[in-house]
Amino acid sequence: MKAVILGGDPSSGARVVTGKVDMVEDLIQEGSRFTADHPGLPISYTTSFLRDNVVATFQNSTDYVETKVTAYRNGDLLLDHSGAYVAQYYITWDELSYNHQGKEVLTPKAWDRNGQDLTAHFTTSIPLKGNVRNLSVKIREGTGLAFEWWRTVYEKTDLPLVRKRTISIWGTTLYPQVEDKVEND
Repeated sequence: MKAVILGGDPSSGARVVTGKVDMVEDLIQEGSRFTADHPGLPISYTTSFLRDNVVATFQNSTDYVETKVTAYRNGDLLLDHSGAYVAQYYITWDELSYNHQGKEVLTPKAWDRNGQDLTAHFTTSIPLKGNVRNLSVKIREGTGLAFEWWRTVYEKTDLPLVRKRTISIWGTTLYPQVEDKVEND
């Protein structure tokens, strides 16, 4: 007789070889004590139906709703105007939300000082929520020229939301300057 014993208590396993064959079942039950000293885990198992000994399988399905969650940080748009001219800003964006059916809803928003004549030195910070999309910034400067009363200094659409964006304008009516500085850490 050849015995292969995996796991359990080794003291009872040795009695399988030296004992009687009809004691094997008792020895298996006795040797199936699993402790910290004698760990054991089932390698695999199957379940069969009693009626026909066919492996039992279950075919189930269910409905579910897939949900995506993405976290976005809020950001700030800083405007700094130190130019020797009158400036007008036009800032718009969409705020993303979801309706009761889970569909995206974009709500248009605009800065409350759009189109106002602003002189130097003007500075402000516009807080933007993490759900902002389609950020657009247009800045015009008053030239004083009859043939071109307003000149666009800066115009960008669909700007990504970043932690801090500073748009600075300076210079003169004929030579306006602009800088778009992004801090995103």
